[in-house]
Amino acid sequence: NWMVCLGFAMLIKIDHNIDVVMAKLSGQQRQVSYAAAVALTRTAAAIKAAMPAELDRVFDRPTSFTKRGIYLRAARRDSLTAEVGFMTRQASYLRIQTEGGTRQPTARGIRLPGNIELNAFGNIPRGLTDKLKAAAKDGTLGNAVMRRLGVAAKDRRKGAAHISLFYGKPAGSRWDKAPVGIYRRVPGKPGKLIPVILFEDTPARYTKRLDLERFAKPIVDREFQAQFDRALRDALATAR
Repeated sequence: NWMVCLGFAMLIKIDHNIDVVMAKLSGQQRQVSYAAAVALTRTAAAIKAAMPAELDRVFDRPTSFTKRGIYLRAARRDSLTAEVGFMTRQASYLRIQTEGGTRQPTARGIRLPGNIELNAFGNIPRGLTDKLKAAAKDGTLGNAVMRRLGVAAKDRRKGAAHISLFYGKPAGSRWDKAPVGIYRRVPGKPGKLIPVILFEDTPARYTKRLDLERFAKPIVDREFQAQFDRALRDALATAR
């Protein structure tokens, strides 16, 4: 059995008539092993090349950072396994999408967007959480953050109400189940709080979305045999 190994320790075994090939090519085992390594590596490269499109199909606007975090480790004659996987940072959040399971909150909770404009990829913009926390503490908000909160410059010139933020867990019986978060205060009698970013403190449950085996197996079936035949012909043609 030869293998293409995908990220998170998932293996796709490739059954091949290696014994028949070896018997026909007695004394040329090195060429056969070389051809197998080349075929595995080229097949893995085809999987790697197709992966960004699969991420686009499965997820809503995956970031370029996610799509460029795919690596390839070539097979060798003495180790007939090629590996395609995600780099450490990308794997840290994609693993649960490929396996499903429960994501436990950290000490800071799980960030969930509320009443805020997300970036082009549907995510909370980098650094915005810390800026909002600082604004809740000292009351200052930059223009970029104001736009994320849906307040245009022309509205501020017209004398719109000052934006006041609160960071923490709201008090009062109607907020008993509310998580720690960044909330926008809306004046009135009574006033109200609008969640901007929440730090959920209960586990988040995920179903398996990215099925790596289902995605990769057709590529292996299509590529491997042709790549092996080609590599073996080249190896035999140049054998000394």
